[in-house]
Formats: sequence, C-alpha cells, structure tokens
Amino acid sequence: MINISFIVPYKAMKYVVEEIFSSHQEKAELRPNILTKTVDEIQKEDLEQADIVIARGYSANRVKATDVPVLPISVTGFDITVALNSCIQKYNPTKIAVIGPLNTVYGIEEIASVFSCEIASYQVSNPNDLKSIILRAQAEGATAIIAGKSGTSIATALGIDAIMILSGRKTIMQSIDEAIRAVRLMRQERERTDRFKGIMDYSFEGILSVNNEGIITTANNYARKVLDGLDNEPEQIYLKDVLPQLDSQAVLEGRTKILGELIQIQKNLYTFNCVCAGDTGAVVTFTNVSKIQELEGQIRSKLHKKGLVAKYQFSDVIGSEEKLLETIKRAKKFSKAESNIYIFGETGTGKELFAQSIHNSSARRAHPFVAINCAALSDNLLESELFGYMDGAFTGASKGGKIGLFELAHRGTVFLDEIGDISPSLQSKLLRVLQEREIRRIGSDQVIPIDVKIICASNKNLSSLVESGVFREDLFYRLNVLKLKLPPLRERPRDIIDLSKYFIKMNCKKLGYNSITLSDEAEELLQSYSWLGNVRELSNFCERLCVLLEEGVAEATDVLDCLEESERLEELLPSQNDLVSATMTSEKEILLQVLENSKTKREAALKLGIDPSTLWRKMKKHGLE
Repeated sequence: MINISFIVPYKAMKYVVEEIFSSHQEKAELRPNILTKTVDEIQKEDLEQADIVIARGYSANRVKATDVPVLPISVTGFDITVALNSCIQKYNPTKIAVIGPLNTVYGIEEIASVFSCEIASYQVSNPNDLKSIILRAQAEGATAIIAGKSGTSIATALGIDAIMILSGRKTIMQSIDEAIRAVRLMRQERERTDRFKGIMDYSFEGILSVNNEGIITTANNYARKVLDGLDNEPEQIYLKDVLPQLDSQAVLEGRTKILGELIQIQKNLYTFNCVCAGDTGAVVTFTNVSKIQELEGQIRSKLHKKGLVAKYQFSDVIGSEEKLLETIKRAKKFSKAESNIYIFGETGTGKELFAQSIHNSSARRAHPFVAINCAALSDNLLESELFGYMDGAFTGASKGGKIGLFELAHRGTVFLDEIGDISPSLQSKLLRVLQEREIRRIGSDQVIPIDVKIICASNKNLSSLVESGVFREDLFYRLNVLKLKLPPLRERPRDIIDLSKYFIKMNCKKLGYNSITLSDEAEELLQSYSWLGNVRELSNFCERLCVLLEEGVAEATDVLDCLEESERLEELLPSQNDLVSATMTSEKEILLQVLENSKTKREAALKLGIDPSTLWRKMKKHGLE
C-alpha cells in the first residue's frame, strides 16, 4: 500500500481530491489521508504514517522541515490566469497584487501583459511576513489581492478584496500520479540500498569507499570494528588519517593501485587493496591474513578428505567394444605391478575412473588413494600440497606444519592428473621422488621415505612435450613405464548405445520421469556423431534429452534437436559431393535413389559424402523420415 497524506487549504478542494482518489485506476494500492489544514495547523503527528505528503505553498514548505518526503503542488500559469480573470470580473480593481512563494509568483510579469489592469507580484518566503507584505502592496496602490488560503484570509480581515488561487483538477491528478511514482522509486532505491548494505555488512572483509577528495563515504561493519575513528562519525573522515600507511592520494590520481599490501593493525596483520574507481574515487578492501590462512587450511583439508578413497572399480566401466575390453584387460595386468603408470586419453575418456579401478584391483586397495589435479594449483601451492611443509617454513604456513600428499598416500597410490602442466622446477623435484622414493618437507632437512605407486594422466602427448622441450625427458621415461591409452568414444560405437541407456536411466530416475528408449534411427545417429568430448559430452547430452523429452521413445529428430546444442553438429559438405551442385533432377530424387540402394541411413550419408545429421535434416525437409 502507498500512504499519501494530502493537505488541502479549503473544503472545496478536499471534495475534488476525494473524488479523484476514489476513481483513480490504482485506488486499490492507495491509502489516502486528506487533511484540511492551514500551515499553522499542521502537526508532525499528522504525517507519521505517510509515505509521501502532497501540499501546496507554505504548507509544502512546512512539511519540508520534517523527515517526511513532500511533493509540492505546482501553481500553474493557468491557475493564476483563472484567479486574475475572476478577480477582475468580481472587483474591477485598478491594481492587483499576486502574493505568495516563488513557485506562485514566478513569471507573473509575462501573464500581466494580457490584462487591462496593473498587476504586481510580491514574493513571500515566510508566512509570518504575509500581513506586512499585504499592507505594503496596499500602500503601493493594490486594490485587490490574489494569494493562497493564508494570504486571502489576512487580506479579507484587513478589508481588502481577495481571490484565492485554486488548484485545478488536472493539477491535482498530476500531483497524485507523481507522488505514486516518487514513492515507488524511493522504495526501489531503499531496497537497493538495503541490499547493498547487507552485502557490505555481512562481508568477511573490510570495505571502504572514498570520494575524489579522499573522504570516506562508506564503511561496512567489518571495517568499523578494525579501524579506529570510523565510529566517531565526524562530518568528514579522511582515509589518510585512518590509514596513513596507504598512499591513497596516488591511487586517487590514477598513478598506481595497491594490491596485497600488508599492514599491521594492533596485533593483527591485514592484506590491503586500494584501487581507483574512476571518477567516483577509490575502493579499499582488506582481510585478516590469519583468516585467509585458516580458510586455505580448511580447503586443503576438504580436498584431502575428498581424494583419499577410490570409489570406482573395473566393473563400473560400461562398454563391450573390443578396444575397451582390451584396455580393461591391460589395465588389470598393470594393477598387479608396482611400476609407474601413464594413462593417456582425450578429455572425458575416463582417466581417473581407470586410475581408481587400477588402485582397487591392486594390492594397495586397503590404503589411501590420493588424487590431485596438477593444472588446478600454482607451482608453490602444488609443491606444498605434494611435499608438505614445516612450522614457519614460509609466511602464511599453518602452525605445526602440514603433511603432504605423498606422505598421506604412504603404502597407497598417488594419482597425478594433468601431469603435463607442471613447471620444469617441479618436474625436477618430482623426478627425485621417483628415483629415491623419499621426500623432504618444505623448510625441513629431514628425509622421509615413502612407499607409493604413481599413476599419472594427461590429455596431452607427453612425448611431444618432450620433443618441444616443455617436459623433462628423464621424468617422462620414469613415468612412462606402463602406458595405458584409452580409446575415444567415437571408436566404440556399440558402447555409445550402452552408455546412453545407462545415463538415460540414471537421469530419468533422478528427475522422477518414466523410462526413455531410443529408436533404431536415434541409435544410428548417436553412433555417427563424433563425440569429441567423449563420455562426459555423452553424459551431458543424455541429461539434456531426458529433461526435454521426459518420457517415451526418443526419435532421431529428438536426438538431432539435442545435438544442435553443440557447435560441432554440422560439418561443411565437400564441394565434389554437394547436393546443390549435382546434375540430377532434384535433391529429393537423389536422396530417394541413394536411400533405396543403401542398407542403413549411415551408409547413405557416407555415399553422399555428408554428415548423417545433415542427411536427417534433408530427409525431414522432403518428408522422407
């Protein structure tokens, strides 16, 4: 609801306002409070429930002195003209004085030229001065007064002819509509401000905004707790007075930006950032270093707990193609050996699935399986993760030190995914571990023997990286004792169907849908697709198909719709096989002829030299499904 208090100076206006509110198109959202009061009669209690107040003249000025938003009713030239015309007809004065605040008398001289009698304007800012101004106007020859309610009451009491300026219906309607818009804008701004304040105050770091003069304009709760002087709330607090350690002036001038500067406040160390925010000034953020270290420790702890157990076994590998079965057979043999294993395969072929299966099939199955993605961490962090560190080894090191992944995996298996992305420096340290089977924590001179099996994986060809000098040759030969190459999904057409059925069943169960089956044409289309994202891409496709279809039989057109999500769907046709440039009668006849002489649609697509998905679309175009 929108609470509008409307202050009217005379009863006739009240009736007009009531009628307009009652017929307003948004009356269900409005709660009007119409007050017939003069400026002296307005009390603060009258306005307490109002979202906005509509008032005229001195009443509007009186409301402005309170905290309640006010929308002054504009006195239009039309309102003045009507009052002047009425005054002339009723009193035939020789001179008329128009008396009121600026928005009433502004522009009177331009209107005066169209009337026969003399017209003068008298601006009065304070209603207490009305009587003296009216007397002055009378002394200067005015025989009639035009003013608001207060002015006409005083003039009448003094025996001077007076006409009150009336607000027209259109003016009142416009004022109500403007008040509604103003309240909604104020509420939107209040919601935006509250949301912004909530974000600021619930942030776990200090945030300050500074204007171009270096004065702090906003500070969240965190900043107020840490920095002295912000709670005193003087008129102006300069950033340089609160944080003299920061060269904020250079930032405001755009000469530099401050990132990660360490400043000690009382007994705590904080990392500060201060950057220019364009023409609006600058933004300062800061965080307690110990909190960063604590959070980093929690993340590492969760990472370790997540990777200490191998969940999958060879029985979880789905597929019956000979290439896959040969790969599983080889992997089972590898699991019996203690040699290092290098798994090579495209993205999404299941490298970690095989690594976990090898571990669970080995004599180390009862011991930890520790996996880490080498591409996900920086060199320094990856080194501390792999080897651990001693108490005080470096700034930010956890108290008491930290055990590394090689130690955690003692008597178990370490899986190093994306091994091709580690730096040359770390490659040499990893080589020593493989040679000596011992590690040394960062900051320690003590050597710790370890017993781990190393399985590494990469979607990059390590031998090519060796030739280009990116990967150490001696490390490559240490890792590449047993090599397991995973076949891509496009080389296992039967497995595409087996995996599709598995993923569809799993997604239907998760979504609460009935089962979905694939038509023969749909299966043929799936088998003809390239699947460059391999099993991961197929899994995403099946989820999309289940969401869109929900139940029933998935036809080739359904598959085609879901495959169109991929940018690789349609390949360009070879010019020598382009159907458009063919010399035969029509494209439809070509399609019919080739389909009649082909056992499957896939075979027909091969004869035409086009992608099977293109063939499906052309068949659909000519009604040949």
